[in-house]
Amino acid sequence: MNGSGNGNGNGGRVSLSDAVVEKLEAMIATMKPGERLPTEKELSEQFSVGRSTIRESMKVLSARRMVVRRNEGTFVGDAVKGCLIDPLKLIINMQPDSDINALIELREILELSTIRMAAQRATPDDVAELERACWLMREPGLSKAESQKRDIAFHNTIAKVAGNPVIEELLGSLRAVIAQNLENQTDLLSFQNEPDPHKEMVEAIKDQDPDRAYEIMVGYFERVYQFIGI
Repeated sequence: MNGSGNGNGNGGRVSLSDAVVEKLEAMIATMKPGERLPTEKELSEQFSVGRSTIRESMKVLSARRMVVRRNEGTFVGDAVKGCLIDPLKLIINMQPDSDINALIELREILELSTIRMAAQRATPDDVAELERACWLMREPGLSKAESQKRDIAFHNTIAKVAGNPVIEELLGSLRAVIAQNLENQTDLLSFQNEPDPHKEMVEAIKDQDPDRAYEIMVGYFERVYQFIGI
């Protein structure tokens, strides 16, 4: 009995550490960069493991820059912000014609889920922030670059309201890379002669109607695909 237990000790410990890393990653996904994690003692009690297992897991996350360990504690790192844009750019540089379309399709998949979550979770303050972002997009006399910047900011706000920081950062990176690779378009996608879907998105989120918000986003991407000729 004892011999068997000792023989499996290392393998069991590795598996336990891996499981704790996964749990910590899930926890970090719900937090913001710079936010302080619970102490080793608190995490040890929460996950029912020894503090040495917590320390081993933290070393792994620190190497990935997901956490920053300082004297005053352990904090969420900014690895998500720093590691997404460059790989996306690399993909585009390798195969610009096919992969920009693939990134737009990925953005659509994420946006459709995100706006559902935003419609379910938005507070009155969130709605006010969305209304302001939408108003800023329609301000007269904007340059092409500023219009593009404000459009990205509006969609980033929806992702922020959805409440998942990982999706927020991934979508922000996707939009930035896509915008950079479409900046040679002579015109920006415009809704001057038709109902503005951005305003309709805000109304659906305000009404807490995820199905309607989803439908509006579907129509938005149909217009995007027409605009870029897919």
